[in-house]
Amino acid sequence: MSRELRTPRPVLSNRIIKEGAWAIHTSPATIIKMDFTNLRCRKAGVKEDPLLVHAIRLADELDALSAKDIQRVFGLPINLARKLLEMLFYRNLIQESTKRKSRLLNRKGGFLFEEDSEEAKRHRKDPIFDEMFELTEAGQFASKDGEIRSIISKNITLYMVEETGEFLPINTRFNTSEKWGSINWRKVKPPSNEEVSKWFTAEHRNAIKVDETIEGFSQQKTVRRDDFGTELTSWPASKIQEYQSAKVPGIWVMKTFIESPSIDLKDVQVGSTMLISSIGKVELESDETLTGKLGKIEFRNQSSKVRAHKNMLSIEVSEHDYRDLPSKSAPKPHRVLFSIGGDIEVESLLRPIPSQKKIASWINDAIDDAMRKLPDGALGRAGVSSEVAELKNSTENLWIDSKNLPVKWIETLEKSLEAISLDAILERFRKTGEWELQYRIDEAEVFIHAY
Repeated sequence: MSRELRTPRPVLSNRIIKEGAWAIHTSPATIIKMDFTNLRCRKAGVKEDPLLVHAIRLADELDALSAKDIQRVFGLPINLARKLLEMLFYRNLIQESTKRKSRLLNRKGGFLFEEDSEEAKRHRKDPIFDEMFELTEAGQFASKDGEIRSIISKNITLYMVEETGEFLPINTRFNTSEKWGSINWRKVKPPSNEEVSKWFTAEHRNAIKVDETIEGFSQQKTVRRDDFGTELTSWPASKIQEYQSAKVPGIWVMKTFIESPSIDLKDVQVGSTMLISSIGKVELESDETLTGKLGKIEFRNQSSKVRAHKNMLSIEVSEHDYRDLPSKSAPKPHRVLFSIGGDIEVESLLRPIPSQKKIASWINDAIDDAMRKLPDGALGRAGVSSEVAELKNSTENLWIDSKNLPVKWIETLEKSLEAISLDAILERFRKTGEWELQYRIDEAEVFIHAY
């Protein structure tokens, strides 16, 4: 049985890394280069002794097992049960259990065979193989696919992104084109064997995307024995032969503005930097400054010139469907991502505001929306007048920003706000035939002006 175990990763960059790196390489990142010797890897699977396969599946079902469990199920003499367990142990299919439990403990019936207590007494006590064992990763694979994968030793080079702890694919190659120049590697102190070993096991293995063909890092000599315990071959412990570091033009970084964003990016304060790669999103401390000025940015498929506005950016929007209406509670600002060149993206809060010609119509839309939320004719003119006054104040608080908006825009807004009154609203409703909205304001108004 052969199959590709590695999860394919999309190719998003052909400038720095030719194959497989799941990131856009623009901002500097640190790449660690490690040359391993005697790293444990997997060969293609082979079918093995059915008794071994059944014993592995038993361990998978029971969470943990001992020599006595194997004796109970397979009816073997206790010395052969221990021998079978020894075979599993030397083939790296089981390890001493931290769970220390078996569902066969204290069970007297219901299995193929029962323990022969008389036969058990004739054999020595063996504390090692009377312990509980659970499956290793190789054992779990074997229990599911009916295969036992032999271990081979390889010398291999792996690359890791230091900022995320993520391994790049095994076939990663670094481009030395004229644009970027050759990678300048420098020797740095390698981590301890214990730390390296954790990279290839359990949760650490999944977190840093280790290639599935790699079995692991062995801190001690590995011996392969036959079914009679005779040594067949052995491999020395794994180790890192060379450990180097280099700065490369890195990985896609997303920055977030804080406080008042300026259109001149050299004055912008960066709140956080998010590094995005195949491992996910990682928050980094950011002390980098941005340069340049903002031009037009995209917002809901509309390109608009951006301004600074009350601790966020603003853009003038002319499309009716893309407006943010004022109300008693200010609408939440939008979060937008926009490029500032070089594939660097910046995140900021954004408020769409009306273009100068649309100010009056946006205010009318906000009034109509507020009137539709009133109870039918229940507030009376005094209550409705209070609602209109609140709406007028919220509109002023939401949009007026004399520091950043043009004078003519501010003057147009102020004139539109001065024109807001209950009588003016009712007059507009009469002219447009909005009987329902008049009714919500005051029932008497509807009947006075109905004919």
